[in-house]
Amino acid sequence: MSLRLTESDRALLAGEEGGAAAFAMTILVAFAEALGAKSLIDIARAHIDGCLYHGQASLDFVERLVALKGRVRVPTTLNVGSLDLIHPELMAISEEIQAPARRLMRAHVELG
Repeated sequence: MSLRLTESDRALLAGEEGGAAAFAMTILVAFAEALGAKSLIDIARAHIDGCLYHGQASLDFVERLVALKGRVRVPTTLNVGSLDLIHPELMAISEEIQAPARRLMRAHVELG
């Protein structure tokens, strides 16, 4: 069984809507193929479950999307972040962890 892509899907995958969209589609297509999906579906909204800092890989992933000028295309919600940005002094977390966690939160905001 092979994954059927629409013309729009193929355009995204080919980079016609930018590098971030192509990068995201590469991941989605690989995941869909691994699951044996027949096709992708269009969505009207999305939720990102990835704003908690779990290490450098999570930051690298989102910053790559930002560097590729990625923007969300549908209304998108996001989980809470790792830090209290209003009262950071109340956090018992080292600056070594707070700094990349702040970067991760800001990068998600940059995606829209």
